[in-house]
Formats: sequence, C-alpha cells, structure tokens
Amino acid sequence: GFTNDASGKLLCPAEWCWEDPVVRAGICDRTTAFIVSENSWLSFLYEAYQADASNLECGLFKSKLLLITLQGFKAIFTSPSSANEVDRDGNGADVIENNRHAQTRSDQARVKICIRFALSNIMSWCTIDGDFDYQIFWDNIVEFFKDPPGPAAQARVKALLEWWTRKVFGRNHWGDLTSNIVSQMSVSALAAQRQEMEVTMF
Repeated sequence: GFTNDASGKLLCPAEWCWEDPVVRAGICDRTTAFIVSENSWLSFLYEAYQADASNLECGLFKSKLLLITLQGFKAIFTSPSSANEVDRDGNGADVIENNRHAQTRSDQARVKICIRFALSNIMSWCTIDGDFDYQIFWDNIVEFFKDPPGPAAQARVKALLEWWTRKVFGRNHWGDLTSNIVSQMSVSALAAQRQEMEVTMF
C-alpha cells in the first residue's frame, strides 16, 4: 500500500508525483485533495513507471511490472518455458488478426487488476478498496482498448496490442518464407516426390 515507499510510488496516480512530499502526505493521510480512485491511471501501468502529463497515453500499459506479471500468467496458461520468452521482440500481429485480441484485452485487464490488488495493503479481495473501485478500473481498461474515440486512437490501440503480442509471443518469421525457401522444405519436397512417383508408376 501507500505506507511502503516502493509500492506507494507504483500506486500513485499518473497526474501526481510521488516524490513530492505534499502529494505523498496527502495520499497517505487520505485528504480530499489527493483521492486515489479508479478514475486515475496508476504509475505501475506506465513504461518506467512514469507518465508524461502532456501525453498520458504515451507509455501506458508498457511497464516492466506488467510484462513480468504476464510472464507468470503465460507460464500457467501455456508452459513454464514459454514464459521465458516474454521479452522477445518481433511481429506477432497475426495473433490479433486471428481474433485473439478480445482474449488479450481481457487478460491484460485481469493482469492490471491483480497487480493493483497485490500492491495494496488489503488482506482479502473486495470490489471496493477505500475510494478505489476495481470493477470500474477494469471497465476503464477494457474501454481504453474497445472504444477508442477515432481512427488515430484506434491505430494507437492496434499498435499497442501488436507490441504486447510481440512481447508475449515473440517474433513471427512467416513473412521471411520466400517461395525459394518454401520449395526446399519437406512439405514441398514430399509433394514433388509424390508427383514423381505418380509419373513413374504410369
């Protein structure tokens, strides 16, 4: 929770700076000037755990903590060895194109909720933690992905989902398969052999 400096910094809303003693005291004392609710994007969601106040979308949902947590989910739902590949880079946009984006969005929201809960100081799960409503936080995350305000935002969401796909599933080399390479692979070789056998048999 906010009594621990490290978790307090991660739980601090993006619009405030945890290093500011006034902010820190206001949050810890739960003053009305510093209400931490589901209406804020929290620092743990951002790349390097810091938001750009002039562009709050920049780095959102790209934190190392999210990637590490997703590595755990990947180990559970795919295989432990595949979780080691979470940091790979590549082009895995085909996953999104094959309608897996809905599942990815849901899993991403679930990961973010679990991290927020784990960083808090509550002892058992409840939908509302003080001024923070997990259900609305979940809805805000899902809405970010499902309901962008226009084509430019939709393109940024698509790019973010493709980034996540690359981080989770790694590089896809399908585009590197030229016809020359494919012709030397076993499926093509077998097809040629079968064709040759047909010709020699008749």
